[in-house]
Amino acid sequence: MNCRNCKTQITEFFSLGQMPLINSFLKKEDIAKEKKYNLSVGFCPTCYLVQLIDIMPPEDIFKNYIYFSSTSQYFLEHCKEVADTLMKKLHLTKESLVLEIASNDGAQLQSFKTLGIPVLGVDPAKNIAKVANEKGIKTITEFFNYDFAKKLRKERNLQADLVFGANVLAHVPEIVNFTKGVKEILKPKGTAVFEFPYVKGLMENKFDTIYHEHVFYYSLIALINLFKNSELEIYDVQMTPMQGGSLMIFISNPGVFPINENIKNLTAKEIKNGFDKLETYQKINDNILKLKKGLISVLEKIKGEGKKIAAYSAPAKGNILLNYFGINENYLDFIVDKSPLKQGLYTPGTHMLVCPLEKIYEKNPGYLLVLCWNIANEVMDMQELEAYRKNGGKFIVPIPNITILPHE
Repeated sequence: MNCRNCKTQITEFFSLGQMPLINSFLKKEDIAKEKKYNLSVGFCPTCYLVQLIDIMPPEDIFKNYIYFSSTSQYFLEHCKEVADTLMKKLHLTKESLVLEIASNDGAQLQSFKTLGIPVLGVDPAKNIAKVANEKGIKTITEFFNYDFAKKLRKERNLQADLVFGANVLAHVPEIVNFTKGVKEILKPKGTAVFEFPYVKGLMENKFDTIYHEHVFYYSLIALINLFKNSELEIYDVQMTPMQGGSLMIFISNPGVFPINENIKNLTAKEIKNGFDKLETYQKINDNILKLKKGLISVLEKIKGEGKKIAAYSAPAKGNILLNYFGINENYLDFIVDKSPLKQGLYTPGTHMLVCPLEKIYEKNPGYLLVLCWNIANEVMDMQELEAYRKNGGKFIVPIPNITILPHE
């Protein structure tokens, strides 16, 4: 297997084995037909890019998507902060254009639109783009790539002051083609901003960000090499709390903006921490096996005491954890999720029926295993769970370290 950026042979360092498509929830009659695919990760010794060994065609994953951005209040608040910050930093006005790649249901673009900035979304999921368009967020239903960017520029005489993408940069197998498309659609003095989970998370037990949708796991040193291929330059970088720890990078045509000291500082830190070495990534396997052993032990102890455990939320990362750790109905009494699109369906791989939140009060579990650990604080403060908290209900947060709250 050769690197998708520089074509060097990559080396596998971690495998989750055979996994289902982790956002493909099932009807009961489809369970027997479910397919699984290899899910392994490798490292490129030349450009330092961490990437999946085998990939699924994006058409199989994103054409009809089940994740809606607007489900999380925490995410919506983040959208407002991002729009306000970028408007000021990039001097965006009513004469500017913000083009978002993988714009989902328009949550981020809505925040820009509220500030009076013209927006345009691009997203391949027809069901989600339909929702965005109905909300007044103009969204084109397409995969973004170089040919699409060229066509958009030619037919609409369109270039963007800001090209934005949250949690898309990791999802694109043809990444060089994608970055060339970004260059094509970006104004000469425009900025592209991408936010995505930081590869450091893999060293912090956040292995459940590995799934078939996430082809890449980025360090800054790898990104610098990647964008250089398309004659683009990263001029600033920031850390954000999203997805348990993300990077936000600022990209322009070479020489347009001075290189921020943040770039030098983070690249030096990554080299010091061995992000350019295979051995650093090979340590992940032992860490995750320890986490698995610890969590199974906690669940077995609680069940041994005759208490009930329910799982809260069925996000992609949660389904990875359940499948890789072998956590199923032997450990969990049931699983709930706020999304009506998931309720009544069965989880990929573990085949547990997804129930509405009301099930918590019907069955009164002593513990909720919070699978959306990256927004655990939001979950624990939810109005819908106030009575659960007051009745002494506890929360198990499995990642990055196993924590039971309130503390026992």
